[in-house]
Amino acid sequence: MTEKIQRGEHDVATKFASRTAVSIIALTMFSIGNAAPGWAQAESASADSGASAEEIIVTGSRLSRTSFNSPTPVNVIDQQRSQNLNITSVGDALNQLPSFRPITGPATQQFRSSANIAGRSLDLRGLGSIRTLTLIDGRRHVASSDDGNFDLNSIPSIMIQRSEVVTGGASAAYGAGAVSGVVNLITDTRFSGVKGEASYGVSDKGDARNKYIAFQIGGGFAGERGHIVLGGEYSKEGPVGDFNSRDWSRRHRDFVPNPFFSTNPALSNGLPANVGSNNVTTSLTPAGTITVVHPLQGMQFDSNGNLVPFQFGYLYNRARPSALMIGGDPSITDYYGAVGPLVVGTKHISLLSHADYELTESLTLSAELGYSKVDGGPTGANPRSDPNGALRINRDNAYLTPGTAAMMDAARVSFIPVSRINFELGPNVYSSTNETWHAFAGLKGEVFGDWKWDGYYQFGRTNGRQSNANSRLEQRWKDSIDAVFAPAGLPGIAAGTIICRTTIANPTNGCVPANIMGPGKVSAAAAAWANTIAFSTRHFTDHTFAANFRGTLIEGWAGPISAAFGAEYRTSNSKGDNDPNSKAGLFSQIAWTFLPSTTQKVTEFYGELNLPVFKDWALGKSFELDAAVRQTHYSLSGSATTWKAGAVYQLNDDYMLRVTRSHDIRAPSPLELNPNRTTTTFSLADPKYGVQYLMPTFSGGNRNLKLETADTFTAGIAIKPHWFPKFALSVDFYDITVDGAIDIPSANLAVNICRSGSNPAICTLGTDGNGNPDRILALFATYQNINRLRTRGWEFVAKYSIDLADVSGFLGGNIDIALNGSLVNKLTTELPDGTKKELSNFTGNSGGVTNIVGVPRWRGDAVITYSQPTFSITAHASHIPKGLQNPDWIGPEQDGYSPYLPNSVTYNHVSSRTYFDLSGRVKLFGDEGRNIEMFGGVTNVFDTDPPPELRLNGNGLYFNPIGRAYKIGLRARM
Repeated sequence: MTEKIQRGEHDVATKFASRTAVSIIALTMFSIGNAAPGWAQAESASADSGASAEEIIVTGSRLSRTSFNSPTPVNVIDQQRSQNLNITSVGDALNQLPSFRPITGPATQQFRSSANIAGRSLDLRGLGSIRTLTLIDGRRHVASSDDGNFDLNSIPSIMIQRSEVVTGGASAAYGAGAVSGVVNLITDTRFSGVKGEASYGVSDKGDARNKYIAFQIGGGFAGERGHIVLGGEYSKEGPVGDFNSRDWSRRHRDFVPNPFFSTNPALSNGLPANVGSNNVTTSLTPAGTITVVHPLQGMQFDSNGNLVPFQFGYLYNRARPSALMIGGDPSITDYYGAVGPLVVGTKHISLLSHADYELTESLTLSAELGYSKVDGGPTGANPRSDPNGALRINRDNAYLTPGTAAMMDAARVSFIPVSRINFELGPNVYSSTNETWHAFAGLKGEVFGDWKWDGYYQFGRTNGRQSNANSRLEQRWKDSIDAVFAPAGLPGIAAGTIICRTTIANPTNGCVPANIMGPGKVSAAAAAWANTIAFSTRHFTDHTFAANFRGTLIEGWAGPISAAFGAEYRTSNSKGDNDPNSKAGLFSQIAWTFLPSTTQKVTEFYGELNLPVFKDWALGKSFELDAAVRQTHYSLSGSATTWKAGAVYQLNDDYMLRVTRSHDIRAPSPLELNPNRTTTTFSLADPKYGVQYLMPTFSGGNRNLKLETADTFTAGIAIKPHWFPKFALSVDFYDITVDGAIDIPSANLAVNICRSGSNPAICTLGTDGNGNPDRILALFATYQNINRLRTRGWEFVAKYSIDLADVSGFLGGNIDIALNGSLVNKLTTELPDGTKKELSNFTGNSGGVTNIVGVPRWRGDAVITYSQPTFSITAHASHIPKGLQNPDWIGPEQDGYSPYLPNSVTYNHVSSRTYFDLSGRVKLFGDEGRNIEMFGGVTNVFDTDPPPELRLNGNGLYFNPIGRAYKIGLRARM
């Protein structure tokens, strides 16, 4: 009764919160229509500023360039877009763009036990976030996790003036990691005044509550010779429960391997190899079942510990037991085990201060301090389950009821193999905390002519702790369920007391016996004995020294011939510890690894040259060549020369053509270099001799990894037609090939690579203990430079602005339109044995969340803003087209399908989805420099569910798992 009352109170609170949010937003929209005039001039100035924003100096080159004359495609995203859409995280704002794959964020960390659960990173073109270089004001920052990624939560988004996205290789300009591109976040270090923002959001279901508060202050000092800014933000994003919290996922849709499948039609049940269905259940239950072949197969424990019949579901083959089935016993009330949240709760605080001081007219001193703390989780994984009869109940078990013992005797069995999901032990609960500090000190100045220089030192440090509550100690659990009656004579233990069998030999071992025969039977004391907390710590420390010079070499026949050159030296140290139980391998599965201290030392020299070939000639307005080269040495991973060559041909003021070819690199991350390894012995087939034998297989990191190399080609056109004022369009083609991409081969693939001779380091050959020569004595299924990645496609950016007063004197206000699109022709991985996998047109979730690596064939994003002097309304739409569920499967909708193919499936598509958001801003009072405005909005206006074909928890990378949500807030500037 109490539970019902509490649930009712929650429903009332949820409805009240939703209705309140709707009312406030409605009030905002109503206020828009009644707002006082006085913003027209400011809005016009803003529009003019937006037009001139095309001429700012942007990333992609060490030379002074603009977004219109850069040979490498550059997309400049200003703060206005985020404010119009009520987005408080720069990571979320950028991940809306089709060129990004939103691989890390609260909606994609459902089962990911990473070193930074709350982290937000960027992944251009689906090549992995480790191949996208993120810079802050042109400088790289310390890593936030083992994979080397930078967490965008580390920088207050309110201080980011604009984001410059270079969608092309840029290692020659910025060093390793810029394979798929560079994202440079430019902070507003010249801000003067005070501004703040606060907002609150909640979903239609009353969850996903988020709170955000931020500030920035800035001003001059010492007679305006100096300038200082300080900003910070606090953000708390509430979670969304597991798949039972939404109707669309409560259907328990999944894919069941067909146990009666055969490639021979005469032996098959006629269904494909994989069957998609609602109401998928598991034969693992909280009570314990006998699912494997056994005289008592098909029985389960009831609440009294007695064996009663268990009803197997559809597509369960008792002769070939498996975990999944459709429907089944009436006692099954859930899809047991999937307990991860649809959206993980996160919290972070970040602070940033920056100061500049003019020592002389030509020399400026700069300094910066930053701090952030990022908390992620809790997020859950499945409770520790024991499938396939892994738990053995012996005939002398002290918890056996007389009825169960009699059934065992009648069946003449000495043990019962129990399959069980152990809810009493609780789910694995992952959480993480990262603290990051960085400090920067630099000088910049002028030397002669237009030559400028800068030099700086930067320090960065990340301290992280990751924990996993309810980690099961495997041997303790096995000892605990082997419960017997204590014999006489044990010191301090009365005869007949239920104890662990191991306690007989060691009466003081502390083992707590557990009863697994029935639901909820394991005591809290037994669970506490078997469970503990696993943890690891991580420390990443960077020291960077850099110097850069740029200016005009000589005045050429078509304009100044400009050059830039510089050098950088940095050291990156990574180290980490883990708990003693993890070191000893005592858990049911490996939770966290030890990271020995590793220091990577990097030395780089670069140069860049811009050569104007002609200007204002018969062939066009201008033609320029651009070239850059960088020499890089990594102390652990080798040396490389990266380069870039490009050309810009401006036919006239309306049309510009650009082309770039580059050679880029990526260095191995601490995770990939971690030398710690685990050893497993597999029985594998040796293709050279056609025999199968045991091969010790090592998995883990690899200190011998080399640099990945990539070759990139881009070509595009930028259009700003005079006959269509305030319209701009860019279309760019890209083709990227990454060789020696770092990946972990499977044991079977490692055998094939070994025998092919393409990578001798992957195995050890020799004479085995039986005297057989040329045998594989060891396999190294560790990170290897074995993969090839290839992507090819097109990107589109269009912007248009119109003053309606120019259309008709009866109209007023401005309309601004921004369109972004991407078309992926190819995204493939290729292994040394020739195996290829196409990952474009792949939007399904065919396995674990961490295995979602595909991208849609194309994506579109549109933002339309109508603004008046005192208000604006913004509509946002994004589209994800129909895609494949799994690129390895084939369904009836595909050519060549047959239900007798081993990769056949009931269906192999995921429907398209279009999402609409609506937001508004109204100025309450003030002018452009000093004002207070209210904003509000609705995301997923039509409460669109993810496609019904997706399994369980959907695909949070592309499909909104939350549903309709609301946000309301205030902004102020003084």
